[in-house]
Amino acid sequence: MTFWLPPEGVNAWWRGASGQWLLFVLATLLFSLALMRPRWFAGKVPVPAQGVDIVLCIDVSHSMLCEDIKPSRLEFAQTLAANLLARLSADDRVGLVVFGGSGFPLCPLTHDRAIVMTYLSLLEPSVMVYNPTTYLAEGLQTALRLLKRPSGNPRGGVIVLISDGEDQGSDWQGVAKRCAKEGVPVFVIPVGTVTGALVPNLTEQGKVNGYKRDAKGNIAISRLNLETLQGIARQTGGKVYMPYDGVREVGQLLSDLTTYRRQVWTKRVAQWREIFPLLLFVGVLLLLAETFLTPRWQGR
Repeated sequence: MTFWLPPEGVNAWWRGASGQWLLFVLATLLFSLALMRPRWFAGKVPVPAQGVDIVLCIDVSHSMLCEDIKPSRLEFAQTLAANLLARLSADDRVGLVVFGGSGFPLCPLTHDRAIVMTYLSLLEPSVMVYNPTTYLAEGLQTALRLLKRPSGNPRGGVIVLISDGEDQGSDWQGVAKRCAKEGVPVFVIPVGTVTGALVPNLTEQGKVNGYKRDAKGNIAISRLNLETLQGIARQTGGKVYMPYDGVREVGQLLSDLTTYRRQVWTKRVAQWREIFPLLLFVGVLLLLAETFLTPRWQGR
């Protein structure tokens, strides 16, 4: 048997072989590119909101035992804090700081609400920071230290200050500026009234023994200092929530915390899509096309 090709067959065969070789090279190139897993930019998408760090900063000075808010300022503050804890997002971490003349971190930041509630229930006269003065700066400084986090950690931090606003000369303005500089807003819930009430005098055992007197011997009256608390909130970008029933003000605070979470986490990040499946698909099509260009021999 003799195989032969006419001149026109040789040209056709050469064109087919050339096309076959080109398709094979292109398919090989596409498969090689697919192994590199190339991607293309598909725009930016928002990151969903996540949890933030919240420090409850509660005034436990003697004036918080005043009963112008029933049953007392301190017990009302505990009720507020408990309602807030029960309704916070599960992703939030919560810490607890108490202060009078000094600040003390009772509980570090944690997701465990039960632990925070346990410490919150301990805020009784017998276990309070025993210091008759009130320094708002001490509480804010301690809360700010509790919020210290590694550089690059995206979690936001806020301070929830619950106090009657009385301050015996601390530099709360300076600490408020530090909070503002570090991007930590202070949300304030005042407790007390402008009319005020008598300040119980505590013994070292935490028992009430009469009422406190001022330097002139007159019975001391503790009044809500709203102006100071408003100043702290204003300087730090926070807000003041006037006490009502322990529920409504917490609802307003939760709404603002939701907004804050969105502000912290609303970031648009680049989204990339893989294109290697498309490259593989085109490569397979080229190989299939290459089979149809296989040269045909004629024999005689």
